Amino acid sequence: MHWQSASATEQELNQLADQLRSESCKPYVIPIGASNALGSLGYVHAMQELKEQMREQHLNIDHIVFASCSGGTQAGMVLGAKLINFQGKILGIDIAPVGQFGNVYEAHLMKLSNEAAKMLAVKKQFAPQDFLVNYDYLGKGYAIVGDLEREAIHLLAEKEGILLDPVYTGRAFGGLLDLIQSKQFSKNETVLFWHTGGTPALFAQVENICAK
Repeated sequence: MHWQSASATEQELNQLADQLRSESCKPYVIPIGASNALGSLGYVHAMQELKEQMREQHLNIDHIVFASCSGGTQAGMVLGAKLINFQGKILGIDIAPVGQFGNVYEAHLMKLSNEAAKMLAVKKQFAPQDFLVNYDYLGKGYAIVGDLEREAIHLLAEKEGILLDPVYTGRAFGGLLDLIQSKQFSKNETVLFWHTGGTPALFAQVENICAK
């Protein structure tokens, strides 16, 4: 669920937490997608792991492409990239048709990255323009499977035996394939597609994924 469209759900979560506090309980509210400063730290560490793998495998990565939605993944990656001095570009494929106007989503990402940097006590500050987000592959809406997602899921399963999900990674990988076909990357560049999970969603969309 997208960070902005989930506001009503988050309000309910906070109301429930307030109720529990009034009953002397100590709830901890995990936001949608676990996308807060603490949740973003997972991908800060993931970028450090990537640096080690790049060194071990003698890789130079020019672009990282992945599904971006509630923001924690991209915020953590961008902060982690700064900390390891990663020189490539980090591109989030937005998968929900909300927040693509006026840098609203980018401002949200900035806030998460800055809060995560503060938690780590590092002097890094970000602005909305530090975040690359592509809004060209929103389809008909969140979790609505179209040809883009369907073809991407089938292709990667057939060629590599890797399963994408219909909501996040299927849409993002479909976007990546289109960017490649439209020559947005040069032939001598290395592009990493970061699979962020979501495979259980396949079971809820079997008919849509298998439709022709």
